[in-house]
Formats: sequence, C-alpha cells, structure tokens
Amino acid sequence: MIRALLASLLLVLGGCAATGHPEPAQVTAVATDGGVSVPADLVISSPRICAALAVYELAEHDDWGLRATIAGTALNGFREAARVPNCAAGVAVALTHDFSEPRWLLALDAVDAVASGSYSVPLACARATAVVPLSAADARAHCVIYDLAFVSPAQ
Repeated sequence: MIRALLASLLLVLGGCAATGHPEPAQVTAVATDGGVSVPADLVISSPRICAALAVYELAEHDDWGLRATIAGTALNGFREAARVPNCAAGVAVALTHDFSEPRWLLALDAVDAVASGSYSVPLACARATAVVPLSAADARAHCVIYDLAFVSPAQ
C-alpha cells in the first residue's frame, strides 16, 4: 500500500519535473504617474490603507492633529462616496520613492485613532470630505491647518 502510494507520488512528481518549470501567469502591468509598474489586477481598497496613504502623502508637518484630521477627512470622503477607491498605484509609488516607515506608521496610527473614536477631529473639521491646498479653497473651507483647507460638500 505504502509502496503503491510512493510510486504514484513519484510518477506525479516526475511528470511535473519532466515538463520543466511551469510558465508564470501573464501579468499586465500599468505604469503610474510615479513611473512605477503595478499589476493591473492589484486592488487595494481598504479604508485603513487608503486613508493612511492620504495622511502619508499630505501631512508634511509632524503634527498629530494634522494627521488625524486628514485621516478623518479621507474616511468621511469614503463614506460619502459609499466606496473606497483603488489606491494600489498610490501605495506602490509611496513604497518605492523614499519610503519612510516611521511616517507610514504614524499615518496608520492616526487612521486607527480616528476610526476607533479614541481621537476626535476638531469640530470645525469633523464634516470635511476633501482636502485642498489653501490657495484653492473656497467658501466651503471651515477648517484650515497649515497650508491645507478641509472642505465639506456644498450645503
């Protein structure tokens, strides 16, 4: 019985070895603005990861309130849109261009704190769903931190 099982196993393994290495599946890559190739079928649509990406990209100052407000705004935007966009390309660019692990961890911490309710975004910023440069802000901006305006939908 064991001999027959081993013989079958050797036959199967020998058959695999005789064909050589299996051909890898064809992966179509898409180039990003940052010049990074990302597999076309890669999807990252986790609210946590995509909000952390927004924090990582936009928070240019070492300020907890700024990071948390960006995180809250991103999460609000996802809720308002009833979906999370695919942020795979942005994550790929962030990971391959001067990636800072401490900065990424701070971004994740800010998202986690806001999402769990352990940190409350300032009331003036709590309903914001988008972050724009201060120079591009309009009357919708009720919250400004450094050079960023946090805006909410027109009422």
